[in-house]
Amino acid sequence: MRVGIISDIHANIHALKEVDRKLKEEGVDEVWCLGDTVGYGAFPNECLDWVRENCSIVLLGNHELVVLGYYDESLLNEYAAASLIWTKERLKAENVEFLKKLSVQHLTDCCQLVHDTPESPGSMKYILSKNDAYYALLKQLRSLCFFGHTHIPAAYRLWGPEVDKVSANPLYVRAGRYLINPGSVGQPRDKDPRASFGIFDLESKSFKLYRVEYNFKVAAREILRAGLPEFLAARLVLGV
Repeated sequence: MRVGIISDIHANIHALKEVDRKLKEEGVDEVWCLGDTVGYGAFPNECLDWVRENCSIVLLGNHELVVLGYYDESLLNEYAAASLIWTKERLKAENVEFLKKLSVQHLTDCCQLVHDTPESPGSMKYILSKNDAYYALLKQLRSLCFFGHTHIPAAYRLWGPEVDKVSANPLYVRAGRYLINPGSVGQPRDKDPRASFGIFDLESKSFKLYRVEYNFKVAAREILRAGLPEFLAARLVLGV
């Protein structure tokens, strides 16, 4: 079975449509979404509608936790806070009810899925270094964990006392413990504006990272048209 692993769509329907096209082209059997479907972008309902229809596993990200009232907007930067106030005013009732049924983590036979960190799912903590990854790898509940939140593709392996950052693509999951981030569909921050996602093959235990082009200029224009902060439009173009 081949599974699409997506995260951090952030209400960017233009990026999501291109990812959807590529997932269909690759013939994946399922899609798992690691959260932060909403926030920042101008199309939260459209993206949630797609996720509801196409994803067999969906997690809550920190932006959904704010929308549902588990966290206050004041914990976020001003741009995220403004976008979530805007989002809450526009979400359809059925999408709010859908979010209420979700969790901050999910366990399958092969892996653990979280939005932020297996060390404390739902905490909004970031894994940005080998040191961060070390403590997360020790705490994760499966030998393989997929995470999002950073908007930067990354893979870490714990083998013995050392953590290595792994750059192989495709990456074959073998001995040791692994943390893999598929990057962000809707707001990449690795200076590459292309949408990012991955496909995990459960039989070969291999993960392949994909980047796809989309019209980020149109997505940025829609953010401005919606009255959202200009910075949120600019960062799509820059990939930061």
